[in-house]
Amino acid sequence: MHTFKIIIMATRRFDNLTVQHVLDTVRQGLEIDDTWEQFRFYFKNRLTEVLGNSFMCGVDAMGKSFFINVFSCGMKNILIGAKYQEMVTLKNIAAYTVARNISKDDHIDSLGIPKSLYEDVRNYIGCTR
Repeated sequence: MHTFKIIIMATRRFDNLTVQHVLDTVRQGLEIDDTWEQFRFYFKNRLTEVLGNSFMCGVDAMGKSFFINVFSCGMKNILIGAKYQEMVTLKNIAAYTVARNISKDDHIDSLGIPKSLYEDVRNYIGCTR
């Protein structure tokens, strides 16, 4: 079992709505098929549908992870990493399951879980699948 941690590295002059559309497209693509060829094909086509032809993108595989670069003339780049994370222990799977149900680090305190598990849950906040 695995997931991807989505990491926003740069957004430059892009508005929040555009960045959110790109993030949603990344998440959807990884949920559908996370092989490089299929993800790249889906992402490029879906990005054009959502944002139009004024955007270009590149998707590079780095092992099982991805580096995504979205750019438009005059707007600089949106740079996103999708870091592959293996979930091999019950602790990983449980932390992931809990993290899927909260949206921010701030909410971890209200869960009533041992503090020793906070970092494990934080590690999976914002992951796909």
